[in-house]
Amino acid sequence: MTLRILHLDTERTWRGGEAQLLHLALGLAQRGHYCIVAGQPDSPLLSRAAGKGLRTEAVAMPSEWSLPAVWTLSEILKRERIQVIHMHTSHACTLGGWAARLAGVPARIISRRVDFSVRSNPLRKMKYQWGVDRILAISEGVRNVLLADGLDPNRIEVVRSGIDPRPFDPDYPPGEARRELGIPEGSPVIGCVAHFADHKGHRYLIEAAVRVAAAVPDVRFLLVGEGELRPAIELQIKDLGLERHVVLTGFRNDVPRLLAAMDIVVLSSHLEGLGTSLLDAMAMARPVVATRVGGIPEMVEDGLNGRLVPPRDPAALAEALIMLINRPEERKRLGRAGRTRMLQTFSAEAMVAATEAVYRKVLDSKGIKG
Repeated sequence: MTLRILHLDTERTWRGGEAQLLHLALGLAQRGHYCIVAGQPDSPLLSRAAGKGLRTEAVAMPSEWSLPAVWTLSEILKRERIQVIHMHTSHACTLGGWAARLAGVPARIISRRVDFSVRSNPLRKMKYQWGVDRILAISEGVRNVLLADGLDPNRIEVVRSGIDPRPFDPDYPPGEARRELGIPEGSPVIGCVAHFADHKGHRYLIEAAVRVAAAVPDVRFLLVGEGELRPAIELQIKDLGLERHVVLTGFRNDVPRLLAAMDIVVLSSHLEGLGTSLLDAMAMARPVVATRVGGIPEMVEDGLNGRLVPPRDPAALAEALIMLINRPEERKRLGRAGRTRMLQTFSAEAMVAATEAVYRKVLDSKGIKG
């Protein structure tokens, strides 16, 4: 049976959650379901979704308490006879939850992509307790945080994020991006693809970079992304005299091409739901060094397909990076194992199938055959 699904996202920028939403909506549409993507006017998500042939709805959502946005969404839900509303951000859960109640949508789903606790925010905890039928945690790490917060385990399902490996060619030549960015030939390149937010731990990576640069003077760090903390990181780079060693690219649409230029990919988060940028790196067969937090250990097994270090520990991070710089054969081994792991466990196809199964389970529980 064809399902009528609306995906709701309130972000104005493009990050990992929006990429996952697009993978999901496209996969569901390919399975014959009717999908609408609703988001902020002029957002990258809507333009990319429309470019892929998906139906889109632009809805101004200035805050999670916007009554006009709730009303507009409820009208769309009723007009399109939506059976499943899938909310992909915390603010979407508030707006979409109220709109779904007004419109009588039978299945309300929220994806939880971060391992922040909701216990300290009673309103947020309430909407996760009462505003949805199922919470899709993207890792066991996220699920464990929700359980510790006292949420009903029967309403939490683990559906791991997945990516489409086709854009990622491990044999793509590295020199093209290196020349563009002014990176000398032969310099080891350590890359990080992440939004500049506190939980991504860029400041610890920059502290580690001081140690790495002292041991490997020609090393380069390639930081890909934008965010509210970029000015603070730029100041830290200047204060530590790392301008020659660190390249900031800003937001980029050619991440596979930039990954090809990297010898090692690093993620220094102290909180992380899963870390899909690591999946991209694994798809490119690049060795990864990451922190042992959230869902990351579900992707990266220390010594088998990457290296794990404690969070907020620049010394341990630097030691792991220096070790891999000096062991090219180890880098190749970890990279190959990482790509195999990604293809076996973290495909977009598996994520789509598992999400569809949750939709049908919820609808069946309400007597609606899906």
